[in-house]
Amino acid sequence: MKISNFRSRGRRAISPIVATVLIVAVTLVASVAIAGFVFGIFSTQSNTAQVSVTAQALLASGFLTGGTAINAVCNVASGTNQMTLSNIGTAAATATSVSITFAGTTTSFAVTAPCTITAAGLTGATTAGNPIFVIFGATNKLTPSAVSGGTYTGTVTLSNGAVLLFTGTFQ
Repeated sequence: MKISNFRSRGRRAISPIVATVLIVAVTLVASVAIAGFVFGIFSTQSNTAQVSVTAQALLASGFLTGGTAINAVCNVASGTNQMTLSNIGTAAATATSVSITFAGTTTSFAVTAPCTITAAGLTGATTAGNPIFVIFGATNKLTPSAVSGGTYTGTVTLSNGAVLLFTGTFQ
């Protein structure tokens, strides 16, 4: 018995067809994994609030020097002297205060709790048909007194630390 024949009988190789199939399968799996991360198919899900001030109807007659310093009230029903908050995100947010700057002076109003702007798609969600309204009293203290047509800027502060900016004109 020859030694070289003995060695060749102990080794067996896979067929070229099986090797080709294995290489193609490994390449396909690797390309799908890389494409998933590059194009965001396998993105991580995170809950975030995307709150915005979608409308404002602030009356000049409601913000006077002789007014009272009262809190703003949150409500699901529309009122007068209000601003509208909507959330298209996946997590709820809570409005804690509103600041209005008019004629160089900033006045802050606390928003009564709870003022939760529910995430879109959930029960009670604030969508275009169901926003949250921040309603100001009939006469709020603002120095100097607001005038119809006067431009103001402001911020809404959320409990997560986010600050929403808005501008408008007193009616």
